[in-house]
Amino acid sequence: MIEVTVSEARERLADLLGRVQHGHEDVTIKKHGKPVAVMISVEAMAYYEQLENAELAKLGEEAWAEYQANPAAARTIEEIMAEDAMQNAAE
Repeated sequence: MIEVTVSEARERLADLLGRVQHGHEDVTIKKHGKPVAVMISVEAMAYYEQLENAELAKLGEEAWAEYQANPAAARTIEEIMAEDAMQNAAE
């Protein structure tokens, strides 16, 4: 992974885009020493979106199964997603 400051990213944008697109490298852009953005390839983004969609489908199936088993006790998808977000934040 390449790490650059905002000013370096501005100066080297064409080079960095080429490395992301053709070299399959990721670029982390930092501001005041802290990561603020990441440049990734279109292929990597499509993969991450596919993973996210699969996870959301799984959560939806779990909610539907809970509802079918006991409609009175079932949680909403919002409740499930909030619980999942809290679990991920704890990790």
